[in-house]
Amino acid sequence: NDADLKRCSTLVHQLRYSGMSHCVVTNEQAQRMPPLLGPSGGLLLFDRVLCDVPCSGDGTMRKAPDMWRRWRPEAALGLHPLQVEIAVRGLELTKV
Repeated sequence: NDADLKRCSTLVHQLRYSGMSHCVVTNEQAQRMPPLLGPSGGLLLFDRVLCDVPCSGDGTMRKAPDMWRRWRPEAALGLHPLQVEIAVRGLELTKV
């Protein structure tokens, strides 16, 4: 899943290239991923869900030292609620 349609298209291409099958690519806000219905009409749950949450950018500092001047802990902490929402939604969509 990706909220950006262009990145979804790239993901589909990469999945085809890798030979992976049995994958679903969707274009939604991850924290609001709608329930998907299976062939029998029941809720479709996944064996695995990979959550790529927005990052705080602090790992980029080693590659881009100029980020030290712009990076603020408050900005990184501000992403935490969204990161948790996405992770929780991923868990809700995973078979237990």
